Amino acid sequence: MKRSRKFLALLMALCLLAGLTAVPVAAEETSADIAQLEKALADARNDLATKNELLTNIKEEVGREKEEKGRELETAQNNLKNAEKAVEDAGENATDDQKNEVIKFSGEVESIKKAMQALDKKVTDAENAVEAAEEDVKLKEKALEDAKKEPEPPVPPEPEVCEHGKDPDTCEICHPELKKCPHGKDPKTCPTCNPPATDKAPDRPTNSDFTVSPGSVNIGTVEKGATGSSLSSTFRITNNSKYAMNIKADTCSKFSIDLTSKTLSAGESITVTVSLKSAGSTGSFNDRFTITASFTEGAGDSYSTDVYVSATVTEKGNTITVSPTSKDLGKLAEGYTEKEAKEKEITVEITNKGASSVRMYGVKGNDHFTVTAVDDENIRLDYDDDCEYKIVPKKDLKVGTYTDTIVFQTREGATASFKATIVVEKAVDPLTLNVSSLDFGNAEMGYAGLNTQTVTVKNNTDSPLNLEQPSSYNYEIGSVSRTLSAGGTATFTVRPRTGLAANVYNDSLTIRAGNYSTRLDLRFTVTPKLLLAVFADVAEGSTFAADISYVSQKGLMGGVGNGQFKPQNPITRGQLVTILYRLEGQPAVSGSGFTDVKAGSYCEKAVKWAAACGITNGNKDGTFLPDNPISREQMATFLYRYNNYKGYSTTRRADLSTFPDAASVAPYAKDALSWANGSGLVNGTGEGKLNPSGGATRGQAAAILHRFCVSIGK
Repeated sequence: MKRSRKFLALLMALCLLAGLTAVPVAAEETSADIAQLEKALADARNDLATKNELLTNIKEEVGREKEEKGRELETAQNNLKNAEKAVEDAGENATDDQKNEVIKFSGEVESIKKAMQALDKKVTDAENAVEAAEEDVKLKEKALEDAKKEPEPPVPPEPEVCEHGKDPDTCEICHPELKKCPHGKDPKTCPTCNPPATDKAPDRPTNSDFTVSPGSVNIGTVEKGATGSSLSSTFRITNNSKYAMNIKADTCSKFSIDLTSKTLSAGESITVTVSLKSAGSTGSFNDRFTITASFTEGAGDSYSTDVYVSATVTEKGNTITVSPTSKDLGKLAEGYTEKEAKEKEITVEITNKGASSVRMYGVKGNDHFTVTAVDDENIRLDYDDDCEYKIVPKKDLKVGTYTDTIVFQTREGATASFKATIVVEKAVDPLTLNVSSLDFGNAEMGYAGLNTQTVTVKNNTDSPLNLEQPSSYNYEIGSVSRTLSAGGTATFTVRPRTGLAANVYNDSLTIRAGNYSTRLDLRFTVTPKLLLAVFADVAEGSTFAADISYVSQKGLMGGVGNGQFKPQNPITRGQLVTILYRLEGQPAVSGSGFTDVKAGSYCEKAVKWAAACGITNGNKDGTFLPDNPISREQMATFLYRYNNYKGYSTTRRADLSTFPDAASVAPYAKDALSWANGSGLVNGTGEGKLNPSGGATRGQAAAILHRFCVSIGK
């Protein structure tokens, strides 16, 4: 035995020596590996440089193509807008060609948008290729760094010892034949080493004189609501002493035991049943019983030991849960970046709460969110195992609120739902005003100082800004606070200067703070002093006196004879287009008119001009009805079309739904009335209604024309 162990020791020493002599060869192999890694790293860096250069070229190329596509898109959108307007103006008389134009330009717009999206994807693919190349370089740098590290020196083997901590060749416990008697005799026959046996029992029982096996009882996993034997398990108590033994057990809250007290004779064993009291709720349950043994003979000592009991109650069948079950991810600004979306990322945890194992099998319902498994997306989960998923808002969501019910699935059909919400807000400019424009209305020359209006400017950035004092030649601007705190506001006042000459003062006031600016449009009209025209039926200071004086001095409207204006008489369709014709300067006209407009009549040229300019389309039967009283919605439509013909702005619109009779407005007149009401030309009646089909008087027409001329048509 000793020779063999010495031989093994010698063999190990020779192996160690052989390992040391092999170091130079290993060093040569390591050098070759390092050279190979250095070449691979150089190749990876060259690949990264190539992909970076390609990305730069693609961005330049895509930039040029997107700029060209942007121009094409703008043209197609304008064509579509014009085609839609043509169909709208024609109403029921719209031709198939006009409708096909709308379809054609709609297709062009969508096609250009898809082409621009493809260009964006081209850039994204190139960026992803660069990111992959960068990651490849990092991995090869790490591999080269690890290869250059010095190897750890070999650890010499520990000296061999037996389980008793001694030399295995000389241990007397391992080799009883080596044991020597301390009395100089044969250890097998020495009476001192081997005293004669006796039948006398120990004087005192010990804790080892009773055993409980096993010391812990696991009932196992049961389904919720289970009853009967599935909730039970057993353990044994044995009396190992030569004395009678009394045993008893205490109680616990979750488990019951069929043992209160019992006496065991010497060497006797009993089986004890322990049960889970109820499987009414899921979870892991753990408790313990204390078993106490006392001996009726000997010293009468008592000893105790604990039996630990556990059980797990799961949901029935295949069940998974998700935590949390819902989450509001907050808000993103329109046009947000991938990094900003990533900052909204949340993690949810899927847990198997069923008795059987399950395998994850993807998600559904994630229309506006990207869901990614942290580990294997097909991971297997046993009871109480869990896995995690990352949830991030998708890129390029438009303004709105998005709520998805994301359903996590398993191959076995178990599901768990999670509700995710994200709000995309309209992008806010760094510097904003509470109003975009101020209209100070009209005033006659010689007006007194006008009231000021207050404007609030807000800093929407995260840093303080220095606000510059705005100025204007035609308007008085109040002083502003120079420091605009992050998220803070400041106010200033505006009013027209006193003493301005007759004119329309459209100013654009620029408000600057730091590197940002915004604009406030200002409008004010000064009219010349009017000399009241003398009409016998228009009293000075009456409701339409100033308006009638204005239109009569401008040559737009005259009296009806005998020195009278007849302000309460209805105005006709022929009279209104004649007024607009005069406002335009009565240009030469040609072409055919309408069948019911007589040649040489007062409105013949005006009606021909209005038809040629698209101000009137007449009726379906080819008539114009020049002597019919004009309705309020017809008057608004004529003015709206004339306004468009002149190229004036039509951005001011009113919400007609605030009027109780808004539904009675004819479809062709809705945009026109919205513009006329928003521009202050056609207001509601005394009863708060639009009264679109009601007539208009000559006095009302004078007022509307007066407002149009001084505030819109100059």
